[in-house]
Amino acid sequence: MSSEIQPPQTVLPLALTAFEQLMLADDRRAYPMTFFIQISVTGDLQRAEFESASVAAIRRHPLLCAIVRWRFLKPQWVAASAPIVVEWCKDTLPTPSLEERYLDLRTQPGLRISVSHTRDGSKILFMFHHAATDGIGAIQFIGDVLAEYGIATATTDDERPHLSPVDPKCLLRRGEPWESGKQPPRLLRTWFSRAVEILGVHPSGMLKRSHVPDSQRQGRPLFLTRFLERSDLKAVNKEATRRGVTSNELLAMAMYESLYQWNQHDGRDASKDVFRIGMPASVRTPIHDNCPAANIVSYILLTRRGHEIEDPKSMLNYIASESRQVLNGRETGIILLSIKLACWFPGLLRILTRLPVRLVTTVLANVGEVKRQLRNRFPLRRGKCVAGNVELDCLQGAAPVRPGTHVATSVGKYAGRLIINLNCDPQFFTAEEAEIFTDRFMQNVRQLSCSAKNPAKKLTDSEPTFAVTESESI
Repeated sequence: MSSEIQPPQTVLPLALTAFEQLMLADDRRAYPMTFFIQISVTGDLQRAEFESASVAAIRRHPLLCAIVRWRFLKPQWVAASAPIVVEWCKDTLPTPSLEERYLDLRTQPGLRISVSHTRDGSKILFMFHHAATDGIGAIQFIGDVLAEYGIATATTDDERPHLSPVDPKCLLRRGEPWESGKQPPRLLRTWFSRAVEILGVHPSGMLKRSHVPDSQRQGRPLFLTRFLERSDLKAVNKEATRRGVTSNELLAMAMYESLYQWNQHDGRDASKDVFRIGMPASVRTPIHDNCPAANIVSYILLTRRGHEIEDPKSMLNYIASESRQVLNGRETGIILLSIKLACWFPGLLRILTRLPVRLVTTVLANVGEVKRQLRNRFPLRRGKCVAGNVELDCLQGAAPVRPGTHVATSVGKYAGRLIINLNCDPQFFTAEEAEIFTDRFMQNVRQLSCSAKNPAKKLTDSEPTFAVTESESI
């Protein structure tokens, strides 16, 4: 069964930003620019209250109930006439087929919601188009749905969530590369050197090991999920402190090692391969504190050759110094500026995204503390957010993949543990290979936690893979 949510009147129309135009140009039915976030809640989710909460939340986020129209060869967000549909089912949520993962923004908004309900708990699957929002914006929208639902179903004021304000006018500044007056020094020189650095090196792809039968392309999980439990997460953080880096920089090193090890399959020499990790970086500033869901994101691009990965200390120094140079030097806006320049020529973005050129080998995104990204204040029970008569158990999701970039990894911390999700391209990996790569990445993460617990211990491939108390896929 399904219920319709009519779109509200909004501040639309709005011109698409450069990043939004890139996500629209890169969209295709075989590799759609859509991503999924699934939340699990305990308690008896009330249908009427949940749908009312979804209506109220959607009214706070205009781009999620908008479609794209062209005016004078320029795309604009306009209010959608078609309603957003909430699908309800009593059984397990069906996995969307490859065709169902495509959203045509010309005719439908960039949001779908599906609910699998039982009296003890429910799973809610949100599908977002990346042209409409980034991952943080999507989590903020989910936070609004939960807060509105909690306000409607809480029995006392003490249990009632507090909804943060939203200002739709902030959307007018969502595409600015920098705050006014805070461009990096020597902008033209910096842009040119970064352009030469990025375009002058063609990153390698992951080695394809076997043919994927057509029967395996459908019905595959949207992503594979693993959990880094509290004690091991503390160990990774301790190791990061000991080395003077962030835990995210350690995860980037573990990903480099996983890519290198994957391409060494069957004795192949991967020392000359070039691996590039694209790390999404929020460019939100205080002016975006009350902004509705939107794309306010750029990328940090880290490039290393295979033989450089063999030296972990040098690798980590590079990851840390490069990441901080980009962030502290306000260079994240350079990527957005480059996309904006391409937008001056109608159709150029679509041509560039169809070229057989790979910009990154893989994507690694970190949303940080999930409770903070939910933005609203919730009562807590055992470290988990309480929304009226339900409790948020888990939030899982991963970025989309594109041709040539076959893995997108997203991580976030919630209730004391790290949630790690891998979106493994079902047209590139067999189901078994996706599990193998996921376990290899977790093995490399495990080495980091073991280094902190026992610095003298040396791990080998023969040791058991990372022990998790829970793992699942959807």
